[in-house]
Amino acid sequence: MQKIELNENQGRSPIGLGCIDSILNGGLEQGVITELFGEGGSGKTNICMQFAINTASQGRKVFYLDSEGFSIERFRQMSVARTDIYDNIALFRLNSLEDQELSLIKIQRMMEKVKAPGALILDSFTEYFRLETSGDYQARVSGFQKQLSLILSMITEYRIPALVTNQIYQDIDKGQLQPFGGYVIDHSVKAIIRLEKQEGGLRKATVEKHRSIEEGRSVVFAITAEGLECR
Repeated sequence: MQKIELNENQGRSPIGLGCIDSILNGGLEQGVITELFGEGGSGKTNICMQFAINTASQGRKVFYLDSEGFSIERFRQMSVARTDIYDNIALFRLNSLEDQELSLIKIQRMMEKVKAPGALILDSFTEYFRLETSGDYQARVSGFQKQLSLILSMITEYRIPALVTNQIYQDIDKGQLQPFGGYVIDHSVKAIIRLEKQEGGLRKATVEKHRSIEEGRSVVFAITAEGLECR
């Protein structure tokens, strides 16, 4: 087991986009699962890539699980072809819910041998739950709990952040889009950021939940050919 010494400079891991890091008081909280949710094209994957690039650039190992179709070309655009960081990113392409669980178990074993684990990213956490457990509520809840527990055990032990993205659905009663998974996921994640499309091709990030930051903080950013820009 790797022993982590804590000091006053630890506790936050920057995403690498100044405006979003600012509303999060410096970045993603270590030892905590942060959830991004929003409609397709709202910027979830781009933020995941930006966070992976920023963490890997600091010499830390990033474990990136992908069920959304990770684009190597887009990653190169955002990293400005910084091939020196590629060895710091372990990419797992997921093909099923079982594959997702097995990959998390494999990562747990890998972390025991990694000198400097930096982040765990799962884009998206709920994709295969939505597709493979449709109609079976108990199986879905059990699966959520098992995988979330596994993620929490890793990030707590190594004091690293986990960033997960989530699918959305239309809540008829509330008349708004809500993250998939309900209270089961909401209970396990301590920070939730809503992403929304804005006029002029812009995106808005809003803190929906955080254990140490007031809700409602928001910023606007743009997705560009090279990556992300604050506006």
